[in-house]
Amino acid sequence: MDAEKPSHSVVKSARRVLEIFEFFAGRQAPATVMEVSRELGYPQSSTSALMESLRSLGYLSYDRYSRQFNPTLRVAFMGNWVQESMYSDGNLFRLMVDLQQRSELTVILGLQNDIYVQYIHSIQSASPLRLFVRPGTLRPLARAAIGKMLLSTKSDKEIRALLTRINATEEVPENRIKFADLMKDIEGCRRDGYYISQGTVTHGAGVIAMLLPESPGQPPMGLGIGAPMSRLLKKKQEVIDMLQEALQPQFGIRRSA
Repeated sequence: MDAEKPSHSVVKSARRVLEIFEFFAGRQAPATVMEVSRELGYPQSSTSALMESLRSLGYLSYDRYSRQFNPTLRVAFMGNWVQESMYSDGNLFRLMVDLQQRSELTVILGLQNDIYVQYIHSIQSASPLRLFVRPGTLRPLARAAIGKMLLSTKSDKEIRALLTRINATEEVPENRIKFADLMKDIEGCRRDGYYISQGTVTHGAGVIAMLLPESPGQPPMGLGIGAPMSRLLKKKQEVIDMLQEALQPQFGIRRSA
């Protein structure tokens, strides 16, 4: 599995605060300082200080009996206006939850972050046999399913320039991609309106991805449903139909032939 490559220009405390919120988004339950510290790999003392600061500012609540913290509605309200301005015809979060419940697989929302695709939100499958994706995770733009869908919105010239940079930073020679091979996949994305990755990022797992329409002031985004390949292939057409049915009436995604 490819490791994340965080920017050295990111202020450590700012990054940690956001990763704490992303931890709670994935957990969807209260947690102790020790649980957050262990999961994110932070020193317990600094984790405690950050979470106490967030509590005093009203972003976290604290139960002194269970010693657990939980995000307050102040966190939820911060981003509501962004989603409402982008998706007036439907709530994207509810859409993701509905897709997860119907498919019983992991649902992922991603956007481009330089030469990577970054998963900004995920609804995890409850199955022990699942694809686990943590929000904030970076994956190779030219190998991930959502990444290829995002590339399909660009000109061939832009794709070539990005691939040159991607290959220049790839330390594993066999992971470098030929332009002609990538363009075959991109043509398939443009023709079919979806792409299926099969073990190209996480061994034994795949994702079926489609695009969300662009919204003024926001970057292109893609929505994917992922699972171990054995589960995903069994549900392949069901997942494709599910994504098309969910996205087409609300967001104008066209069906494949």
